[in-house]
This record gives sequence, C-alpha cells and structure tokens, in this order.
Amino acid sequence: MIKLSVPILPQNNDIFQLVKKLPFIEVARRYLPGELRQQGSRWVTCCPFHEDHSPSLVLYPDSNSWYCYGCSKGGSNIDLVMQALNIDNPKEAVRLLAADFGVILPDTTKEERAKFKQINLQLKARRELETRFKVKENEIYQRLSAVYRAVDNKLAGIKSEDDIEHLGGLYHIEPILEHVLETLRTGTIAEKVAVLKSDRVKRWCKR
Repeated sequence: MIKLSVPILPQNNDIFQLVKKLPFIEVARRYLPGELRQQGSRWVTCCPFHEDHSPSLVLYPDSNSWYCYGCSKGGSNIDLVMQALNIDNPKEAVRLLAADFGVILPDTTKEERAKFKQINLQLKARRELETRFKVKENEIYQRLSAVYRAVDNKLAGIKSEDDIEHLGGLYHIEPILEHVLETLRTGTIAEKVAVLKSDRVKRWCKR
C-alpha cells in the first residue's frame, strides 16, 4: 500500500483533487481483478464491467484516466472505484481511496472506518479467490494439454484397420479437448467454471 504524507485537508474540493492524483496504476491494481499489461505509455486489461474476451479497458496514467472501448465506461480513478465496487456516492469512493492510500481526512467517523475495513477485507478475499482459481485453472490446462498431445500422437500413429478399431474413438475426443482448451484460454469466467466442473474434464484430469 502506498502511503502519502499529506496534511489534514480542510475542504472537500481539495480532497477530491488530491485523490484524483493518486498513482493511477496502483489504484487500478488494487481494485481491478484482471492482470494489467503495459503497452507503451498505456496499460490495458480485460474490462470486468462487461463480458470482455480481449483487453478493451485502457488506462492512461499520464492523465490519470481510463476508458473501456467495449462498454464506453470511463473517467477518473474515483469513477473506477465506483464501478469496481458498485458504489453510488462519489464521496464514499473518495473516502475509501483516501483510507486505502493514507490520505488523512479530518471527519472520518468510526463507522466509516469500520465500513472501509470490511470492504477491504472483501476485496482481499476476492483477490485470494481469484488467485487460487488462476492456479487451479493453469494446473488443469497443463494436464489437458498433455492429454491432448497424447491423443494427437496416438492418432498420428494409426496405420491399420486394427489401429482404427482400437483407437478410432479418439477422433471424437480430440475436437472436444480442443474446445475445452480454447475455452480455458479465451472464455469468460462462467464458461471456464462450467468446463472445470464438467465430469468429462474431472475424469481426464484424474490422477
């Protein structure tokens, strides 16, 4: 967490302006679930606010702004937090940002501090769950890739009618494996979860 050494701020406008100038990529890393990738002076990630199969959310750290070319949402880091955490009130988003990045506010109540702490705990739990899911997804992808290579090798070795009789069923399995691997590469979270839960994938990955 980045800590900023700032004085107590007497006016709300000052608070908004200071929060808007927080390190934008650090704010995005904290509140967005996907991996950020740098492309020149810009950063990109898959947009969590709609079904996004390729990175369409672009971060512009030079102007501390963002825009999604898929769903047309965008704005400042305050708008980003409001969208990411489903917050309706900009002041609440500002207070959360201030609390997370060490900006001192003179009028934060005990109840607000407790609320922000709870939000941060939920955010941490979500990130931990996403990390575990990524690890599991990668593990299964590697196993299925090995199964696919084994099937492909066996099919390439078919030479006779007897081979077809014993191994011909693999011709039906190969395209299914290709579809599963493609889903794990490019599918939505819901599609990936459905694949990982399928009995066929569980059977293929059984040790």
